[in-house]
This record gives sequence, structure tokens and C-alpha cells, in this order.
Amino acid sequence: MKTCFREIFHLSVLVWFQLFLSSGFSQVDTLYFDIDGNKINKHTFKSKFRSKFYDGIRYAADTLVVEELMPNHIFGQLSPVAKSQLFKILSIRNNIDTLKILSIFYKDTLLARNEFPKKDYLIFRDSLGNVMGISKLRGWYFDGRAYREAKWHERKYSFKNFNKICYSNFKNHKRFKHVTPVFFYGFNKGLDLSTLKVKWYQDYGFLIKKLFMYKNYWFQQLILKPNGEFFIRIGSKPIHKKELFDEEQWNAHRDAYFSEIKINKN
Repeated sequence: MKTCFREIFHLSVLVWFQLFLSSGFSQVDTLYFDIDGNKINKHTFKSKFRSKFYDGIRYAADTLVVEELMPNHIFGQLSPVAKSQLFKILSIRNNIDTLKILSIFYKDTLLARNEFPKKDYLIFRDSLGNVMGISKLRGWYFDGRAYREAKWHERKYSFKNFNKICYSNFKNHKRFKHVTPVFFYGFNKGLDLSTLKVKWYQDYGFLIKKLFMYKNYWFQQLILKPNGEFFIRIGSKPIHKKELFDEEQWNAHRDAYFSEIKINKN
């Protein structure tokens, strides 16, 4: 869960906390849940947590801790109606070629230029999203020796490097002839789009966000195929983009994902 990672309490979880907090726990209790919200034991949780399919979320209060599994990536298929409506918008409004694989980069909010940090820094997190530490960068290098156990990191860019990394992503994905890299934002706090090196499109009505957001956690990467199949990366990076742009490897990863989901439900 990198740049756009969020820990947003669901209303149900808040109500749930209130029920447990009022029941008189005298010490901190930890409860574990799978991706469908079913209660599981600690051993099962830890076993799944160590696999390549899962990350986790932690909700903590004074007397209760809830640890919930979440998939670090999802394969799915848009319904025919959703696919038709989305592709028409992308094609007509944004003039995007939907006959190619779309590699979508998304920023919920584009900061005003004066809101960017002056220098880049990294926030290291464990798989449950807890902050392990912050490291300043020296050029493009940083000292991460103290955070070797971190599962992922969130990088905060200066405006200069934000511009640079977006353009680098564009070039790296553009070299695949059957792939179109596109950049979307939900809300702009005043950034002059003409100062950016790549073209950004507004996600009017947050349509893309609503279609692909998982339990209030925004994706790190979205790949959308012409047939409506999609891949979203939520947490730590599980699959390299080269594999996702290859039809045979896409199918293999997709089948492995659905096999794991089926096992989780049993």
C-alpha cells in the first residue's frame, strides 16, 4: 500500500468497537478476520498473512485490536453495462484508445504546487499499515537499513520529482505497443496542469474511483483490458508489469488468484 494508502474506519467497525468497548474488557484483546469478515484464529491469520496474496489492516482501540486480511491485488471483470459506459466516456470525452490495454495511474488529489514537500522522503510501513519510520532522501538514495522488515514504503515527492517520476512511468509503459498509459485525478487543489510533463484527465464524478476502490482503500495500480478484465494492486507489489502485459502470464496469475479466493472461502 504505497502512495495512496489510507486507513479509514468503516461505520460498521466503529459501531463494532463501541459494542466491545462497552462490554468491559480489562486487557487488550486481538480478534482476527479473513477478507470476507469471517472470524478466524491467529494461526490461520498468520499463515495467510505470510503468503503472497494478502496484506492486512489493523484497527486499534484501548482494549481491542482487530486485524483483518485484505488481498494485496485483485483480478476482476467489469459487467457489460459498466464496461460499455466507462469505455464510452474514456473514448468520447478523453479520446483514449480503449482497444489497447490501459495502464491507469490515479491521484485522488493533485496538490497545489506550494503544498509539495521541498525534498522527497519515505514513510516505511509494515504489512498492517503501521508506520515504522521516516527516512529523508539524499538525491535518489536513502538509508533504509533500520527498516529492513518493512513490507512497503510510501514516497512523498517534491514537485520536481513528482513531475519526473510521472514522465518516467509514462515512457516505461508506452514502450509496450499494445499498452496506453493514462493519468487521472479526482480533485485538483490548484495545480497548473500545463506545468506537468504528462497529460492528466479529471475523473468526473469519481467514476473510476467508485468502480475500482476496495473497501475504502484506493488502488496503487489499475490495468484495464479491452474485454473488461482488470487488475488492481492495493498493497505491496505482487506482480511485475511485464507479466501483466503478457496474455499467457496474465491468465496464469488470474487463475492463481481465483484459486486462492476459492480456498479462502472454504
